[in-house]
Amino acid sequence: MRRTAFWVTIVLAACPAGFSQTPNAAMSARAAGRFLDQATWGPTADSISSLQGMGIAAWLNYQFGLNNSDLPDQPVLNAAGRINADLRPVQEAFFVNAVTGEDQLRQRVAFALSQIWVVSAVAGVPDAYAYPPYWRIFRDNAFGNYRDIIKAVTLSPAMGRYLNMANNNKGNAARGTAANENYARELMQLFTLGLAQLNSDGTPVLDSAGNAVPTYDQAAVTNLARALTGWTYPTAPGATARANNPAFYMGQMFAVDAEHDTTGKTIFGNITIRAGQTAAQDLESVLDALMQQDTMAPFVCQQLIQHLVTSNPNPQYVERVSRVFLNNGQGTRGDMKAVIAAILTDPDARYGDADSAAPMSNYGHLREPILFVTNLLRGLNGKLAPGTNVPAAASALGENLFNAPSVFSYFSPGYRTEKGLSGPEFQIDSTQTAAVRANLVNTLVYRTLDKYTTVDLAPFVSRAGDLNGLLDSIAVVFLHGSMSSALRQAALDAAGAAPTALAKAQAALYIVLTSGEYQIIQ
Repeated sequence: MRRTAFWVTIVLAACPAGFSQTPNAAMSARAAGRFLDQATWGPTADSISSLQGMGIAAWLNYQFGLNNSDLPDQPVLNAAGRINADLRPVQEAFFVNAVTGEDQLRQRVAFALSQIWVVSAVAGVPDAYAYPPYWRIFRDNAFGNYRDIIKAVTLSPAMGRYLNMANNNKGNAARGTAANENYARELMQLFTLGLAQLNSDGTPVLDSAGNAVPTYDQAAVTNLARALTGWTYPTAPGATARANNPAFYMGQMFAVDAEHDTTGKTIFGNITIRAGQTAAQDLESVLDALMQQDTMAPFVCQQLIQHLVTSNPNPQYVERVSRVFLNNGQGTRGDMKAVIAAILTDPDARYGDADSAAPMSNYGHLREPILFVTNLLRGLNGKLAPGTNVPAAASALGENLFNAPSVFSYFSPGYRTEKGLSGPEFQIDSTQTAAVRANLVNTLVYRTLDKYTTVDLAPFVSRAGDLNGLLDSIAVVFLHGSMSSALRQAALDAAGAAPTALAKAQAALYIVLTSGEYQIIQ
């Protein structure tokens, strides 16, 4: 009970003034819909009503306790005795969980983390059986500590293969070999520190000449790579352990100290790892050193804010969340539960909940393909079964699940729009994908995607006798209860010209769901 009370206190402390979070608060449908767009795979009529009854604090505590979605383990080999590279069953299970699973917040955060800590079947890890255990790292640590995420991914055989840390032996001067630097470099650049030191608000630290101060140099990359030598793949069942095991993706990599560089190393932050340590000891030293770096807080928190709430967070928002990353209120760094609560209850995240709130310029983010597809299906009361073509639909829009084109994921976290605003997901938005989005809406609303994917328009059809009531119900589920007069009129015109209740609902849904107002989450 004391632990639950602590988290309620954390959540309430982060809420904006005047925004009540008691279970009996009169929370508007608009506020509930906005929150669920940020914290889940998409609002539904039922989830909006449930959140209104619970309040945000109780909802968060409930979601923090859920962990009941999984991806099915896959066979190592296919029927022909070759590498099983068929990811479809894993992708299908992912989307079934996203559309119908109860642990919505855990899944959303896990997906965000997987977009930072990328492992991909593209030019990397083709084996389908590698992905369920890799996904579980983020599922199980989504509300844990960021240090534990770093360690679990570092010892993941999938990451070991993708960025060459597995069988990364100490250098041998006689043979002219050196430790592979791939994982060491990306560990700093993409997963923890970034290229430039950051102030707590995410702005770069500048030297006297006005240049960004780097977080590390090449010597730090080389020395960190040496600190991470001596790890090999888990031993496959029935096999004999070797110093350099062949690839096997179940379990964690283990240390082979004979292949570990035991010399002293000076890494980032001018931190020295003392000589004579084992591979496991050096890893712990690296983890401790990473968690000491204050720049990690804004680097990680800004990306999480971008994935969950807004692509272009203002520095004050980043700073408030960074402070929670550095200290959860009990002196702990990297507490993901506290960080996620801070992100979702921050005044910037909750500002637009009030009906009277003026629009925030430069706020929100484009529904990236996977979010777009899942949001559509949840709002349309979708049901999925194995065999669904939903993964292919997301792929056609630019996000082929577990097939990110590079270690930078589907889009670069540093991508900016032509106006100079941060907008990573716009990197994969194009005229072609815009047309594909409209086609997908047409298919879901007017036809059938496949026999394993169904939607239920009955709740909207039942309101078609009152077109304004119909549009109100669509707005609540898909637009947080807000719809411009121009969009409303276009939808009214389309629905009014349709002959039947079903056709009216379909016409109104199509107009709204292909609109720019729906594509951008605000």
